[in-house]
Amino acid sequence: MIRMTDMAFSSESRYLNPLKVFVNDPRITDLELGPDKVDTDNQKIQDLEVGANKVGHKKQDKIIAALKLLTFRERHVLVQFWSACESGKNRLLTTTNQPFGLGVIDVGLRSYRKDSEGRSFSVDNDHEEEDCSPTSRVFGRGLPEWTSDLDNYTPKHFPQQEFAIRCNLHGYLALPVFDSATQLCVGVLELLTSSKYTSYAYEARQVHNALEVSILSLNCDNILFVTHQCLCSDLPLQVEPLRLNCS
Repeated sequence: MIRMTDMAFSSESRYLNPLKVFVNDPRITDLELGPDKVDTDNQKIQDLEVGANKVGHKKQDKIIAALKLLTFRERHVLVQFWSACESGKNRLLTTTNQPFGLGVIDVGLRSYRKDSEGRSFSVDNDHEEEDCSPTSRVFGRGLPEWTSDLDNYTPKHFPQQEFAIRCNLHGYLALPVFDSATQLCVGVLELLTSSKYTSYAYEARQVHNALEVSILSLNCDNILFVTHQCLCSDLPLQVEPLRLNCS
């Protein structure tokens, strides 16, 4: 039986841009790939496999499957999964060794991915650091966060803001991912684009449908829109809710 989500992917994807999906940073170079796997503009990688790293965790398998279903309105896009892990007595949110996808292979996207792998954020309930990044806020609150322009943030609330802008990344969306069986948040899908979209409803719906196919669920009751006015002071972070129907 064909479901509506399957039909949506098949009808729309013909006109949109898919992701190249990886698990570990492939550290891509023309020499490693060979001329037969890189096009003349160095924009696409042909038939690149994940390699010897076999992902055994069901959660990662489902995220990988979801990323492969996603298509976007532009090519200059990065999507990466942040997962919580135990580090001693602390619980950290990290994207190291987690699935990610690139709409196009270029220096900016690869640089931002590498920078992200070098960061982790505490998601312990009693830790002040929980509020210092969009991904940790989204994970802790279980609510999405987005902005059409990263200039709306301050470095205090988005540590990678300046570096992201240097990488020609301006639009931002972070979505909490829930296990449909336990209803617990298992991680955050982070999406960055060059374009400053006035709405990320399309992207959120794409992710929702892809995760639904992958037997995961997404909490889309409220989208948190970040405005410059809300983040320009040292007051506690405030947000303005934007309703988004993901059904």
